[in-house]
Amino acid sequence: MKILLAVSGGIDSMYMLNRASELFPEAFVCVAHCNFGLRGKDSDEDQAFVEHWSKKLGYQCFVQRFDTSTVAKDNGISIEMAARDLRYRWFGKLCKEHNLDTLAIAHNSNDNAETLMLNLLRGTGSRGLRGISAERISNGTRIIRPLLGTSRSEITDYMTQHNLPWREDKSNSSTEYKRNIIRNRVFPEFERINPSFVSTLNEDIARFCQVDDIAGDYVRDARLRLGLGDTFPERIPIKGLLEFKHWEFVLYRLLYGSGINSEQLQNLTAALRQSPNISGKRFGPVVASGGELRLKADEKREPVVERLQRNQIGKLKQDPGTIIMDAASLPSAPVIRPWQEGDWMCPLGMKGRKKISDLFVDLKWGVSEKQNALVIELEGKHVAALLCERIDNAVRVTDSSKDIIRISF
Repeated sequence: MKILLAVSGGIDSMYMLNRASELFPEAFVCVAHCNFGLRGKDSDEDQAFVEHWSKKLGYQCFVQRFDTSTVAKDNGISIEMAARDLRYRWFGKLCKEHNLDTLAIAHNSNDNAETLMLNLLRGTGSRGLRGISAERISNGTRIIRPLLGTSRSEITDYMTQHNLPWREDKSNSSTEYKRNIIRNRVFPEFERINPSFVSTLNEDIARFCQVDDIAGDYVRDARLRLGLGDTFPERIPIKGLLEFKHWEFVLYRLLYGSGINSEQLQNLTAALRQSPNISGKRFGPVVASGGELRLKADEKREPVVERLQRNQIGKLKQDPGTIIMDAASLPSAPVIRPWQEGDWMCPLGMKGRKKISDLFVDLKWGVSEKQNALVIELEGKHVAALLCERIDNAVRVTDSSKDIIRISF
């Protein structure tokens, strides 16, 4: 295994760096440090500190400086989002250039608990209760978080007992960011109520994961009993749906990705609670007809996804309604989902990033087209493509591309 450690110089990442030989026995390890240039002299001292300790421990250290403030301003996003996008894009590039198969991030169990609280405050379904994933694949890179089972207090105790230094980021005490408010104001109150609250919340997250898995099994069974198969259902029998005890949850999951918004789904659910006889009524892209919920035929388009070798296609310019992308630049299992507010991309052939909502204006899309718009996830709100109109510059097909993903309607 060849691992790239993301090391900021803070206590969590320095703990991971100092214990790398124990955490990753027999693995090849190197270090990556981002200098975001946000704290002047402190940022440069962070860089020097990480470089010094990497050399002392015998690890190669890669460093990249970013003009984060300019990137955030030019793209109309927060400093926090700009820094996140910049570092993950660079980490992925490093892994590909140096044949590193794994990226290790030093999120701990406190970070996991904070993420749970943020998701709850934003509003979330059972999937959002899963917290931070311990392992996932992004753009072909395996990302692991080996410290999710370790609390911040355990990390502090270890570093103090072994007299190991770290750098303090003054911005961590700022209340400008929501996560910091939870960390510095809310969690101390939780600790007064329950000194072991971080452990308790992480145990809850583990149970939430199980609940979400059970919910997934429940929906798969419902699909089978309704004769819907694994693909997106074009027709849902109302009588069969209402026989399930938790039919509202089944309906929510079945219609996920249809383009129906929360208000339309609430209206549909309320109508079905009153009576199954709702023929002729429409709820966004869903129409009730003949005892079934039907996705309006002229609005529903199911994408066809193909994986091909580069030499299997001729010209790169594709017909309308078709996009092609470099398979290696995409996650191993690309997620196609409805677009969300805040989604953005760097469209091929254009400079800088653009919000998907602004692309709708350029494309002159109507309300129904926007409601049913699909995107491919790349990293968070950064999407690889708007199906099937635009792709992100990061997934373009190049001379070195070997495998191609082609998607068409």
